[in-house]
Amino acid sequence: MDNRIRNAFNSVHAEDELKNNTKEFLAEYAVKANKTSAQRFKRTVVAFAACFILTLLGIGGWRFYTIPVSAISVDVNPSIELGINRFDRVVTVDTYNKEGELLVKSVRLKNLNYSNAIETLLNSEAMKPYVSTDDNLVSITVIGDTKQKSEEMQNKIRSRKYGESTNIECHASNREQTKAAHDAGLSFGKYRAYLELKALDPEIKPDEIKNLSMRQIRDQISALKNNCDPTSDENCCGALEEPTAKQHHGKHSSHS
Repeated sequence: MDNRIRNAFNSVHAEDELKNNTKEFLAEYAVKANKTSAQRFKRTVVAFAACFILTLLGIGGWRFYTIPVSAISVDVNPSIELGINRFDRVVTVDTYNKEGELLVKSVRLKNLNYSNAIETLLNSEAMKPYVSTDDNLVSITVIGDTKQKSEEMQNKIRSRKYGESTNIECHASNREQTKAAHDAGLSFGKYRAYLELKALDPEIKPDEIKNLSMRQIRDQISALKNNCDPTSDENCCGALEEPTAKQHHGKHSSHS
C-alpha cells in the first residue's frame, strides 16, 4: 500500500514537473517564434521596399528614355520626323504626308541610333524611288536641345557616307519653327524650305507646297532668285539662315 501511495504521489510530482517543463519550453518557443516572425517580417518589408524602389526606377528610367529632346526631319517627297532621346536613339516617328505614312510602315526605325536610322531609311526599298536619281533632293533638318547639340548632329550626319552625297543637304532649324510647321501640317524640314520660298514669294501658302518634293521647292526658290531684282526688293535674293516662323493650321499623322 505504502509503495502504491508513494508511486502515486511520485506520478503527480512527475506530471507537475512535466507541466512546468512544458510551460517553460512553450514560453521559450514563443519568444523565439516572435523573434523569427519579426525578422521574417523585417526581411519581407525590406524586400518589398527594394522591389518598390526598383520599380519606380524602372518606370522613371523608361519614361526618361522615351522622352524626345531633339528631332530630325527627313524630307524628299515623303516627310518624316524622328524624335531623338538623350541617348541619341529614335523614340518617335511622325509622318506628314501619305508617302511618309507608307514609308514608315515598311521600315523599322525606333530605338536605332539616329545616324543609323537615317541610313536605314535612305537605303530601304521603299525609299529607292525617291532617291534613285540625282534629280531627287533629300533634305535633312535637325533640331538639337542646344545649339551645340544641333551642330554635333549635323557633323555626325555629314560624316556618314550618305551625308557626302551631292543630293543630300543638311540644315539646322529651331523649336519656334517646329510649332509653326506642325500648325501648318508640315514637317519642320519642309517648313524651313517653305519660309525660304515665302521670302521670295510672299503670296505662297503652305498647302501649295505640301505635296511638292524638296527638289521642286528648291527649283522654285532658285528660279525666283534668278528672276528677282534686288534693287526693287531688298529681301528678294536673301537666303534665310534662320527664317521667322509664322503660324498656319494643318494636321499630321503620328507613329510614336
